[in-house]
Amino acid sequence: MSKEEQNSEEPIQPPAMGGMLLTMLFMFYIILNPDLRTGMGDLAAEILEPEIGFDHRYPILTFLFAGLLMITLTTFIRHILIDWEKVAEIQTKMAAYNKEMGEARKSGNGARMNKLMSLQPQVMVLQSEMMSNQMRPMMFTMLIAMPIIFWLCFGEGNFVERMDHQVLSLPWEPNYSLTDRLWFLPHSILVYSALSLPFGQVLLRGLKLASLSSEKTDQA
Repeated sequence: MSKEEQNSEEPIQPPAMGGMLLTMLFMFYIILNPDLRTGMGDLAAEILEPEIGFDHRYPILTFLFAGLLMITLTTFIRHILIDWEKVAEIQTKMAAYNKEMGEARKSGNGARMNKLMSLQPQVMVLQSEMMSNQMRPMMFTMLIAMPIIFWLCFGEGNFVERMDHQVLSLPWEPNYSLTDRLWFLPHSILVYSALSLPFGQVLLRGLKLASLSSEKTDQA
């Protein structure tokens, strides 16, 4: 943390958060507008249902392929737009700060703790910067994810509602209803998420490791 301590008197400029706020407001506007939800779902249906709808005979395959498509596209967009080197740098600084703070508390070094506490505004700026960096792709990714989700689960006359039998046979439940809800989430979105999210985590981690490895090679 020596560099941070040397620069503790420099003015702190937090990253602009206006773009993130506008993105969140736009997302809530879409969610609360039923006509827009239906229109986005219909658009996705026109593009995807002829290819992966399978005439509603194999809903698991439809959910799987739709999830893989969405996760692949959104993961690549996030990978391109997020500065992973910057994220890694901030995470390293945060880990060093937390380690030193923990050691100062254990040793009862009040002077050191006060010095580290004075750096908390800079730490908050780093956290905000990392959050802003990771939220940057949201506008693009949600324009891909939302139409697919509205088509499958949430839009009026969605894919699940048009199935003749709205149940799946799972190992732990032979008649798992896709229209029942867990709190406010329909079971269909839970199945969709369970099929797609693990693949997204593996793909994103692989891209991050490849990107960071490539950057280290270039620097060498």
